[in-house]
This record gives sequence, structure tokens and C-alpha cells, in this order.
Amino acid sequence: MRPPCLDPELVEICDGCCGTVFDDMDPRLAEQIKRMALYYLWVATGRQFGLCEVTYRPCRKDCRNLTGVFPLPYPSIPYRMNGSWFNLTCGKCPGTCGCDFVSEVFLQNTYAVLNIREDGIDYDPLGMVAVYDWERIIRVDGGEWPSCQNLSVEDGPGAWSVTVLQGKPWPDGLGMIAGILACELAKACTGDKGCRLPQRVQTITRQNVTVGFQDRFEGLAQMHTGLWEVDSFIEATRWTGFTSASITSPDWIEPAVMTWPTEDTSPVSPGESP
Repeated sequence: MRPPCLDPELVEICDGCCGTVFDDMDPRLAEQIKRMALYYLWVATGRQFGLCEVTYRPCRKDCRNLTGVFPLPYPSIPYRMNGSWFNLTCGKCPGTCGCDFVSEVFLQNTYAVLNIREDGIDYDPLGMVAVYDWERIIRVDGGEWPSCQNLSVEDGPGAWSVTVLQGKPWPDGLGMIAGILACELAKACTGDKGCRLPQRVQTITRQNVTVGFQDRFEGLAQMHTGLWEVDSFIEATRWTGFTSASITSPDWIEPAVMTWPTEDTSPVSPGESP
């Protein structure tokens, strides 16, 4: 899985948390430590959060027949409806299943559409497209997606692209938690005695006798850091609660859900919470 866009600007360093550890540090090293903190949290929370801005150049699939009736072995998608199997081609429903033709592009994990560019001209996606089920980018302005894509040119006539935010936004509080972890990583890097991260070697002195032993790093398998704020954030993102039993059927047709735009749609930068 490709890592998300880990922007160091997402890390919030609170006043008084780190002392002067970042003030006296090389800016490049400080940025690297912030990226380390973000990457650690991304892995520890199941690699599920983070938004990336990506531009795609979609190409139309080869549709041999748009009626739903065609001789095999032409490309098709097996589809179960009312207890029977059908061959579905190019987004068209066979028989009288009740759906109409829509002009759509499939891009998985689409959180928002940022821009549409056709023949060298940028278009505002609001009012032009809608996203259903986090993957179906459908034209709602009465137009259709271009039938051809000239991949031999980067821009201009014959070229078109869709720029989207892909992924899942971070939960609230990510910036603060990443800042706490980054502070302790920076302290460990500079040998600051106030570092709260557990050390590999621990010592105990009793009656003028010093005993050294290795920390077992309990919780490391769950990627716990020993920082209660960070560990509680990690565990909260993993908690799914108790779910009630449910019954489903292969004949059940999932209703489409419009996931973008929403009532509170506003410009969102990669990694930012909605």
C-alpha cells in the first residue's frame, strides 16, 4: 500500500511542550522527525488514514456491445439479480432492471473532486460531477466524459484529466498527537534527559548497588509508544465496538449513496480533517 501524503505542516507543536529542542535543530532534520511521527501513526492506526491529491487520465473501456446482450467471450461482469446470474457490460443493466445510462468514471477511495481539465481548460467540479459510493464520479450536468484520451500529449486538445483527493481524512486531534510524538522523538535524537520515550536499558539502584536490565518493550507489537496520549489515540482508531448480528443476501442490491459533494463541502487540503 502506498503511504499517504505525509505533510509535516499537519504536525502541531504546542507552546512549551518541546522547550527549544526544535528551535536549535536543523530544519531538514526537524521536518524528517515530523514525517517519522506521521508515518508511525499512519502504520499504527492500520494504514487507513490520510488524503492524497492525485491526477488521473482515465481511459474508456472497450465496449463491444452496450445492450447487455452479446456473444461470449466479450468482456463482461457476472451479476446476480433476483436469484439469477446475468452478464453485465459497460455499466448497462440487462433487461428491465430499472437503471439508465450514466457517464461515469471509477476511481476507488475518492474523497473529493478538486478539478476537471479537458482540452487544456479547467472546470469547477461542483455542479458538474457527483461522487457515489466513494468511487463513481458521475456527470450530473447533462454532459458526458470524453470518449477519447490522447495519452501521447500531456495537456491540450485531446487530453483530459480528473484531480481528486483519495483516501480517508485523519480523525480530529491528529496534529496534536503527532506533535507530542515528534517532540519526544526530537528529544531522543538530541539526548534530552526529559525524553518520555521508554529506553532500551533501564537501571535500578538500591543500597549503592546498581542493576541494569533490558526493557521488554511491552506493547511494541501493538505499536504502543509508552506515551499515554499517543497510545490512547492509536487504540481509539482501532476500536470498533460491539456490532449486532446482521443478515444479508446476495440478491440484495445496495442503494447508491452520494458521498460528494455534501452540505458542508468546502475546499480540503490533503491530510486535513473535513
